[in-house]
Amino acid sequence: MSVLIFLSSSGKGGRELNTIRLIPYLLSRGLSVRVVVLDGGGYVANRCYCTGVDCYTLGLWPGKLNFLAVCLRFFLILRKTRPDVVQVYGFLASIICRFTARLLRIKVVVGIVGAGHFIGIRPLMERITKRLVSCYTANSLAGKSRMLEIQKNRSPRIEVIYNGIPKYSVPAAEPKKIFVVGTVANLRPEKGYDVMLEALAKVKTELRDVVTIKYLIAGEGKLREELTKKINSLGLNEQVELLGMVNNVVKVLYELDLFVLPSYTEGMPNALLEAMSAGKCVIASRVGGIPEIIEDGHNGLLVEPGDPEKLCRALIIAILDSQWRKNMAVQGQKIIHEKFSLSRQVEDSIRVWTSVCQDNSREVSR
Repeated sequence: MSVLIFLSSSGKGGRELNTIRLIPYLLSRGLSVRVVVLDGGGYVANRCYCTGVDCYTLGLWPGKLNFLAVCLRFFLILRKTRPDVVQVYGFLASIICRFTARLLRIKVVVGIVGAGHFIGIRPLMERITKRLVSCYTANSLAGKSRMLEIQKNRSPRIEVIYNGIPKYSVPAAEPKKIFVVGTVANLRPEKGYDVMLEALAKVKTELRDVVTIKYLIAGEGKLREELTKKINSLGLNEQVELLGMVNNVVKVLYELDLFVLPSYTEGMPNALLEAMSAGKCVIASRVGGIPEIIEDGHNGLLVEPGDPEKLCRALIIAILDSQWRKNMAVQGQKIIHEKFSLSRQVEDSIRVWTSVCQDNSREVSR
């Protein structure tokens, strides 16, 4: 089977990293894999080139003035490579793919990985172009439910395929004088850093004489300047460290005593899965697919988004009870190994693609 994976970005985001991890598994199963990125190249393109996987960059300009040229280039790539199926991620990439692939009678599987398909006029566009999609894949039940809602009585085929995460060993704990909390996420408004900083300021006040806290933020983005100002205004200069984009996320995770993801919206966050796989106790917002990962009080804590006071209470519980944190971490790692392995994601993906191709064969025979 020949699969073309079409990504809206070549940056080092969760979906891009997941794709790079999946490719060796797909190749080992005998699939032919090619990659197309909508932008001019970056992390994904570089990794593909290094591993000998064909990767095409479409070079869409930020202002999208070359949009028609990009569509034509993608059409020519499809005509040349003739994949059995295209797995596409990202709304704009999926719209381009739906129309161009239909001209060549190539099946399209659209991946739903976050809130991107559900904002502005996009729900309307999804309803209009639904017939151009062979199948949707959602990385959470929440994503599937949201897509079914916007499609109303035009229910499409939607399969849930959870993100896969590598298995990480848990290094022996070393004695530390500082309690380290961390978040791995791009510096964007929806990630809830404002809530976390306000909660951290409250924790600092309440536990001033009990523990010294360090908060590490691994990620980059347009909010850096704003966050820096907020850190200064809350008096958290000594507690918070902005690490920027890090190459070795796992190394950062191993430094943590507690991982926090205070987002306002999420799909199925890879960073949270990785933290749990690395044996870390986690606290996260009750949004998107996160409740499908965390059972509150069993393998982590859930808090309502946008509530610094409740997040502060959760942080204090975790900070003061080391045995509780250890129990949460053990249960969290267990569920990741059971439900969110890369091998399971590969098997589920191949099952869906094979089914879509078989449907195509039946249509041709008719």
